[in-house]
Amino acid sequence: MTNEFIIRRSDDMRAEITSPTHRFVVDLIARECNCNRWTLTGMPCSHATALIQEIRGLDIVECIDPSYYTEAYLATYELRVNPLMDRQLWEHVELGYTVLSPMSRRPRGRPKKKRIKDPNEAKRTKRMHKCSRCGNWGHHKSSCKESLQAIEAQGTQALPKQPRKQQPKCRANNKKATSTLGTVEGSQPHVEGGNQSAVGVSSQDAITIQMNSKMVAKANNRPWKTSA
Repeated sequence: MTNEFIIRRSDDMRAEITSPTHRFVVDLIARECNCNRWTLTGMPCSHATALIQEIRGLDIVECIDPSYYTEAYLATYELRVNPLMDRQLWEHVELGYTVLSPMSRRPRGRPKKKRIKDPNEAKRTKRMHKCSRCGNWGHHKSSCKESLQAIEAQGTQALPKQPRKQQPKCRANNKKATSTLGTVEGSQPHVEGGNQSAVGVSSQDAITIQMNSKMVAKANNRPWKTSA
């Protein structure tokens, strides 16, 4: 915790605590800090704890409010707690008037769910992030906008961003058309002139082969020609 703060002591019990975003003054004698967390809760805040750790012989338990001690808890219940009878046995008292519910009107809009905080209540500070590329506070490595020249001038070793690898486009259709063409051309028989007859092949098979040749030629964008 001490590594996150810079401590500048004015005397033994007062110091200025500087964080990456704010600066506070801690007084161990008055048990106060400018963040008001110590005053509200009675427990030393992180700034006071950092100063307490720097002082030898000072125990942090001594800086906690006495209301948290076991002696205070036992003193709360030291006296006798009187028993209480059932509500039906209570004495009925006539007030002479009837207490009604307050006259209120529902305001406009959606009801608020957040609690109304006290002006002196400590605000919750957001945690700052440190960039692993340039070493500055307030952003991540993915959103870093520092140039490599500026980082090298600061003496911080920066790794250049590697370009993304482009995936090859799918060419399944071209491969399928080429394989079909090779199969048809390799098995195409010799077809004679206008009678659609072939040696060793029936006329129906010759027509099917010609239709397949047309489809393959159309897929490869080239004119179809019958073999002589």
